[in-house]
Amino acid sequence: MFLYNLFFMVVMAGVLALSLGFGQPLTWLNEVLNTTRERIITGGVAGLGLLIGLYVLIASLKSDEPPVTTVLEGPLGEISMTVPAVKQIIMKAARTVEGIREVKPVVKFSRDGIRVFLHLMINPDYRVPEMTENLQNQVSRQLEDIGGLKVAEIKVLVDDIVNKSPRVK
Repeated sequence: MFLYNLFFMVVMAGVLALSLGFGQPLTWLNEVLNTTRERIITGGVAGLGLLIGLYVLIASLKSDEPPVTTVLEGPLGEISMTVPAVKQIIMKAARTVEGIREVKPVVKFSRDGIRVFLHLMINPDYRVPEMTENLQNQVSRQLEDIGGLKVAEIKVLVDDIVNKSPRVK
């Protein structure tokens, strides 16, 4: 994309120079198109630029559908869930665990189930091992019960430990 933009800027700079009365770009163009060999090379470069431009246009027009995972394939059809829906279930599960101030889930779908990475901000009054194990169990249970999802792994990273209220001295 960078090369395409650079090429486009050079061409537009040449057109601008021609429109301002400078004749040098036209002289260069005549020299480039002087022989058959040079015309073939110029045509090849122009064709390549056209293909790259077409590719960039098609890529920019594609809709970005959110990644989904299939929950159930029944006789009436397929049931799927998006990443934001899975994150909502995780947030609901995290609210049931005491001591968690903030949770930022990252969800990835894989063949053997979903992989969840939780970044936590916790309260220092709670024991980290018990709290995080409780959180993993709650998230796994909620994802399986509510979403019907198979959980491959849940990794937890405690990013910060923050007091409930600031101390004033």
